[in-house]
Amino acid sequence: MFSAFRAQVRAAVPLSATDAPVAVATTSGQGMLALTAAPGVAEVHFGAVEEILSRAGRVERISEGLMDQFTAVAGCGPAYVYQFIEALADGGVMTGLPRREAQIYAAQTVLGAAAMVLESGEHPGALKDAVCSPGGSTIAGVAALERRAFRSAAIEAVLAAYEKNVSLGKG
Repeated sequence: MFSAFRAQVRAAVPLSATDAPVAVATTSGQGMLALTAAPGVAEVHFGAVEEILSRAGRVERISEGLMDQFTAVAGCGPAYVYQFIEALADGGVMTGLPRREAQIYAAQTVLGAAAMVLESGEHPGALKDAVCSPGGSTIAGVAALERRAFRSAAIEAVLAAYEKNVSLGKG
């Protein structure tokens, strides 16, 4: 799919006028892409590239100085989310769910939660609090994640990816 995008981008504007987007190009059209232009690029060319890339998902125009940060979150993030989905599914299997169903339930749960964050505009912590009943199973699970430093591990993954991006850019 990305090779088709590349051909369309080349037809719209020389690649030297834009920096390549960084993100996962998805067949679902739900990817997160970033685009930055070289100085002096005509808006018509920049817009044409943006339009082509939008078929793969959401496109944000960002400054070149934020590309390493973007990549650490959105470019590397799918791998982190895949691990989380896998872990949720494994937990489901441990409780007795068949593998196929556990994976579907986990993936759909992540998809629904992500949609809620984007659609509501609420802070993820507020949404988490809204589904945690006092003394309930959800807050018990959240506490287990906190005991295992779940949030810290995710933050450290982004920081490690960012540092690697920066070091790769110096070469």
